[in-house]
Amino acid sequence: MVLALVATVVFAQTKTDAVKLYNTGLEQASANDYEQAIASLTQALNIANQLGPEGEDIKNRAEKQIPTVYFRKARDSYKSFQKSKSITDLNSAIDAFKEVVEVGDDYGDEKVSPKAKGIIPQLYYQKSVIFYGKEEYEKANKAVDEALNLNANYATAYYQKAKILKRESDTNGDGIIDENMDQLLTWFDRAIEVAEKTKQKNVADAAREAAHEELLAVGANESSGGNVSNAIQTLDRALEYNETSANAYYRLAEAYNKAGKAEKAISNAKKALKYEKGGKTDKAKIYYELGLAHQTMGNKSEACDAFTNALYGSFKSPAQHKMEYKLKCDSSAP
Repeated sequence: MVLALVATVVFAQTKTDAVKLYNTGLEQASANDYEQAIASLTQALNIANQLGPEGEDIKNRAEKQIPTVYFRKARDSYKSFQKSKSITDLNSAIDAFKEVVEVGDDYGDEKVSPKAKGIIPQLYYQKSVIFYGKEEYEKANKAVDEALNLNANYATAYYQKAKILKRESDTNGDGIIDENMDQLLTWFDRAIEVAEKTKQKNVADAAREAAHEELLAVGANESSGGNVSNAIQTLDRALEYNETSANAYYRLAEAYNKAGKAEKAISNAKKALKYEKGGKTDKAKIYYELGLAHQTMGNKSEACDAFTNALYGSFKSPAQHKMEYKLKCDSSAP
């Protein structure tokens, strides 16, 4: 009877210690003393495990709380990064959330561990953005690859890959890609595909517009450089990303005029006018190309009408010259 009584007292005290440690851990966590909180909760869990069935309730509670405390610790680490914006603090935050996942997996957590898994790719993406801003493109690529390895459905990360490649492939620093166009479009296409699948319209729209603008710029450069055939192919590809692009149709009209294909120049100029939302000055360049095409075809009346509408801004002088000295139009006044 004495032995049984002593055993009961020791048993009761041990369980009481577990409860006290558990409560202490909660208090420490509330005070943001995460390391001590984790230590207290872990001690409570160890005692509960020794108690067997009698300590089951403490065991279950501690196993739920420990991953949560790790998550709160990681969240505070991220807040430190938000203040400093330093790579060192960002790496600490990444490591902290990785720790949440490891601990969560150990304890079978289904609450904070999935959250942490979703956050880690976003942190790698932020890391890539920082390196991108510093023009450290190799490091930016490595970081965004980490994000994609963890989340293959990360549309913004694919868009980031395209942005990095563009910077790396702009060899003369004029803001226009000089090589690797097909690879660039592959990344944009992947961003669009994933964004549409995950219902991120803003990302899909941004990637589509970026691809269009890049092709438009390259096409315009090729046309200016006399590489008209390539310019037409490139500008046609631009329309695949924006079929209502007034600028793409205008550039096509310009290229077709240079290629001596007046009918196609007229067709594209009319489409450019259809989609151009600007005023008379914005439309002047389109009317000028329309006038050139009609002049080539011998359509004097149509050419004069088009050049009349081109008498604005920087196109006023060349349009007047065409009307007065080439076509002998009745009037050069707008």
